[in-house]
Amino acid sequence: MPKDVPEMLMNQLLPELAAVISGTDTAGLQEIRLRVGQPARLRMPGGEQTLPLVWTGDLQQRQLMRLLDNSVYAYEEQLKQGFITLVGGHRVGLVGEAWYDEGRLGGFRDICSLNVRVAREVIGAAAPFWPWVIAGGRVMRTLLAAPPGAGKTTLLRDMVRQLSDGLAGIAPLNVGVADERMELGAVCGGTAQLDLGSRTDIISACDKARAVEILLRSMGPQLVVTDEIGSAADTQALLNALNAGVGVLASAHAANYDELSARPHLSGLVTSGFFERIIFPVRRGEGLCPGAVYDGQGVRLI
Repeated sequence: MPKDVPEMLMNQLLPELAAVISGTDTAGLQEIRLRVGQPARLRMPGGEQTLPLVWTGDLQQRQLMRLLDNSVYAYEEQLKQGFITLVGGHRVGLVGEAWYDEGRLGGFRDICSLNVRVAREVIGAAAPFWPWVIAGGRVMRTLLAAPPGAGKTTLLRDMVRQLSDGLAGIAPLNVGVADERMELGAVCGGTAQLDLGSRTDIISACDKARAVEILLRSMGPQLVVTDEIGSAADTQALLNALNAGVGVLASAHAANYDELSARPHLSGLVTSGFFERIIFPVRRGEGLCPGAVYDGQGVRLI
């Protein structure tokens, strides 16, 4: 069993796939890419690795049914959104021929690609960031920005966990999480597969704007958290949280401040001072640290 691949996930893979992965260096494995007619591939921190296994349509169908535990109905709503969440918090993206039901996307058939994203908890990942996020005993409105795969979700998850359970200098907070893509808490069977703390309420598989609205109205959070914001509805939801006196912690895709401030729906929040801290995390060795930090006026602090 590869030491860096969770045993529960390995058990959900076909024996043919598990066998070739077992003979591979999987340190830091991030994704398993399975495309019909192409070799299976692993995405690692240092790049891509091709496996000696050509992925066939038969393998794809068998693997999908194994992941679904032979029950398409149980995962019907997730399939409509192009992903399923597994026990352990791992997420499988899937695409193929789309089909529609009364004008709305009903799901995919003839699945041609699977992307198994390995979920990881890095306990303590948030530690280097607290001096930039907490001031005067409160959490500043903070945006974490970085390209895909840079560790934003892992970092955001650990921040939520610590803020919910309490850490030095700040009392535990009631946190509301809008987990549209089911990556932060990865709720499966009503239970979060990844630790978001003991005072956290999660809405999964619901668009962020609607989820934030429900959290504000129903759960009385002191802090609202969401991942990968970008739409006009997302930004309005965060403004609604501010108007309700609730803190905000979010993430977005961007490689640098100029790229972030150029995004159509985010630029208003970025340049208006809505976010008191904008942080670009970077990898250092096996951990994350603040690569660049800006205040609400766009002044670079580090």
